[in-house]
Amino acid sequence: MCHNKYLAILAIIPVLGCPGKQRPADSLGQTGREALPSQTIAGFRLTETLLGKKVWVMKAEEANSYSQRQEVDLTQLNIEFYREAGDSVGAILTADRGTVNTATRDMEARENVVIVSRDSIVLTTDYIRWRNTTRRLSTESKVRLERGADWLTGEGLEASPDLKEIELKRNVQGQKELLEGLGDLR
Repeated sequence: MCHNKYLAILAIIPVLGCPGKQRPADSLGQTGREALPSQTIAGFRLTETLLGKKVWVMKAEEANSYSQRQEVDLTQLNIEFYREAGDSVGAILTADRGTVNTATRDMEARENVVIVSRDSIVLTTDYIRWRNTTRRLSTESKVRLERGADWLTGEGLEASPDLKEIELKRNVQGQKELLEGLGDLR
């Protein structure tokens, strides 16, 4: 009789599993499934146009697409922002990582973000966001602007993609008078 009890207990253990441990099939859960990309693309390229004119061209070493979130995570990205006429590049953004929303085409760039304009203005920051509907760049992070030996630093920024219009929001320091040729600098 005692022997049958042990067999019954042994038969139940595999069904219940061990407490505190999940079975491999359940360990991913919904969150884990979302963490896995639906597609991985090497040599990613995406072009945004408006009325047949290029607005921007994005390239990345690797892109991981997440269809549930409607996002693509990018590594080693390069974005060419075109001038309004769509005929030439106004500025180039590079960053270690980024994300693009596939529905809105809004983008985020982070880690070692550098934007170089056609006018040789260099903007550096750790994070910047592109809103596709307004065609504006923005950040609340620290930024540094340089052209030649001239420089300006601050926190928070809103700018046109070609860096012709720049608004620094807080803690502005540097050689502002030397950078007046930037365009609409506030």
